[in-house]
Amino acid sequence: MKYDRGINQLLDVYRFFSFGIAVLLIQVLPMLSGEETDNQTYLLLTIFGIYTLLKVFAPIRWWQKDPMTYVVLFGDLTVCIFLVLFTGGLNSGFLLYSLIPVITAALLFEERVAIITAAFASLSLVVAHVGLSRFSSQFGWIMRDNNLPQMIMYIITCFLIATVTYRANFNIKQRIQTDAILEERRRIKSEIHDGVAQALGYLNLKTKLVEELVSSNIMDRAIEGLADIGKVVRETYENIRESIDQLSTEAETFNLDSALPNYVKEFSGNTGIQVRFETSAEIQKISPVAGLQLMRIVQEALTNVRKHAGAKHVQVRLQHDQRNIVLTVKDDGQGFEKVPGENQESQGGSHGLTIMNERTESLGGTFSIVSTEGGGTEVTVCFPLEKVRI
Repeated sequence: MKYDRGINQLLDVYRFFSFGIAVLLIQVLPMLSGEETDNQTYLLLTIFGIYTLLKVFAPIRWWQKDPMTYVVLFGDLTVCIFLVLFTGGLNSGFLLYSLIPVITAALLFEERVAIITAAFASLSLVVAHVGLSRFSSQFGWIMRDNNLPQMIMYIITCFLIATVTYRANFNIKQRIQTDAILEERRRIKSEIHDGVAQALGYLNLKTKLVEELVSSNIMDRAIEGLADIGKVVRETYENIRESIDQLSTEAETFNLDSALPNYVKEFSGNTGIQVRFETSAEIQKISPVAGLQLMRIVQEALTNVRKHAGAKHVQVRLQHDQRNIVLTVKDDGQGFEKVPGENQESQGGSHGLTIMNERTESLGGTFSIVSTEGGGTEVTVCFPLEKVRI
């Protein structure tokens, strides 16, 4: 998400930069050389200044990949091409501006979309220049001077941006995804080691002990041992099921609006812990990736409650104000007393707090925990609304 936000910021900067270049070439330089700028030029620059602002504050929702995103991209391309043609063609000050749709397609869409966009941009200028010059003698200037080399350079630039930019961005994304996969594997390895492996080791020792008790006809202690074994098996099953639920969720299709209340209800039914869910946030306006991270933070928090808190009641609250979304998970369990110098992981007896902290930081948020021995625990995560909103 951080990388995607960086791409959007890059596109915004380029759009402002290329518009600034156009203003410099069309208005400022002629004024410095003593030429007067007509009202039509002022009107054109004002209209496309507003258009530039609108495109910056209402970017393409490329992650949805629905037909409307392609319509918006094609519309932006059409506007840019007509702008170039009506302000001098290959001599237009908006020539750099016209490359924005190609860069957008290369950074945010598939390679074929980027190549098609580059082809449309190049073909439009070629047809306009060659066709107009043959259509009427008054357009003969189009193919004179250095326009033909400029046309060739423009075509080459379009296709280089479409292919090289896409490939470079694709390689960076692959590296990020590889790092994310490795990090997830390390997390799964840690969970297996601290959960399933330790549980199986305990069950192995406990089973041998029960066998010895049965062979010695000490049935009371043997029955107690079997009860302990059953308890560990049930806890291990719950841990594995929760891990499978987390891994089986896809960010692209995730819907926090329905998933979070359903999970809280299911958790309460399976564990017997009464969980109350409250929300004043517009969950449907949270992006799928951010929603999935919020969901997993809730899962980690409730898993910690089940494993360590000994709580009977839990309150899950999702709220928002003008700037932030705040998630709190509060229980009435045994809590724990923070020991100076110890990290959260050792104090909580689990990797859950560390995992929640990492997930929170991945969205640019802050994580805090308040706990007192015998007074319950409250986990709070706060995210800037602009970083989790669709």
